[in-house]
Amino acid sequence: MFTLAVFVGIYSYALMGLGLVGMLTWGWIWGVTIGLLVIGFAFVRSRNIAVGQIGHIGLIGLIIAQAIVNLVGALGSERGFDALWYHLPIPKIWLEAHRIFFIGGNLYYSAMPKLIDMLYVWGETPAKLIHFGFGLLSTAVTYKLARKWLDKKWAMLAAVIFYSNLVVGWQSITAYIDLGRTFFEALAFYLLVEKKVYKSAIVLGLAMATKTLAIGSLGILGLLVLWETRDLGKFGKFVLLAVLVAAPWYVFSFVNTGNPFYPVFSGYKLAWDWGFNLLRLADPINPIYVMILPAMWAVRKKIPVTVTAYCLLSFVVWYLTPRTGGGRFLLPYLPVWSVATAVAIAQSSKLNAQKFLVGMAIAIAVISIGYRAAALIK
Repeated sequence: MFTLAVFVGIYSYALMGLGLVGMLTWGWIWGVTIGLLVIGFAFVRSRNIAVGQIGHIGLIGLIIAQAIVNLVGALGSERGFDALWYHLPIPKIWLEAHRIFFIGGNLYYSAMPKLIDMLYVWGETPAKLIHFGFGLLSTAVTYKLARKWLDKKWAMLAAVIFYSNLVVGWQSITAYIDLGRTFFEALAFYLLVEKKVYKSAIVLGLAMATKTLAIGSLGILGLLVLWETRDLGKFGKFVLLAVLVAAPWYVFSFVNTGNPFYPVFSGYKLAWDWGFNLLRLADPINPIYVMILPAMWAVRKKIPVTVTAYCLLSFVVWYLTPRTGGGRFLLPYLPVWSVATAVAIAQSSKLNAQKFLVGMAIAIAVISIGYRAAALIK
């Protein structure tokens, strides 16, 4: 997973480099693409990479069914507002001009981090399929993370909980960037749990190069590094490495606008809403996260401290930042929330409560599949 994330980052930055020197043409894009694919294929061949069985067939079936529904949506016409506003038009404009530049006006987003957006030079349908793929990759990381503490069955339940979020289903059919950020951030947390601090920093830097809001996760994971290692030097190196990986896009913004975090601090009004209802967000998340709270409190000592700390810190970061994106801005944190939920259910000592919660998780997944299917028919 780390290698894949790094390859995505290298590819995106290679396209950025072509744009900066005025060589963003199809000939060079194909050349870079084929070159990296050859290198990637050779790397995979050099490793003994195998895919094993990952859980009960029923839970896998739910994910496959949801993925098929999402794939149908990804193959349809784009209807997402932000995708049609800037995620797709900006790369298209840059491609036509053969270079990257600050556009301004209604496309002021052109100064913001564009690691995932650079992949969208391939056009609308490929862009949607790329984002759809990041949804599956995020689900795979959720499962991989859950396996740190759970057996295959419960880990697969965590994956089902994540992928059955309505916000995940909606994002999987659009050319947004949030699932790309989710993949990077979930993987960064997994690598941190694996004690691979500097690999975690690299992947987190890719998330920050995808979306400015990911800077909040630098605070979350930075605090966890400090807590786990009690080493200020390692904490400083972690932060520095993440910032260096993300730096090209922030330098680009500074050179063109005088502000590395443009449009933040540049006169644009940001919307804060101090009231919230997790069950009634603009982009709905899985209600199981709220339903599980009593059971989670009852088994709180059995949930890994790092997971609990991440969940609490991520909620605070989400609450303290503008939340115009509703559940979409919670999306990067949902893989770890899903793992915490599955751990709480698995550790529940009351069997009836456990059966009820498992039943609700599966029922919500089935409803999500039906809801998304009905939405696509419309």
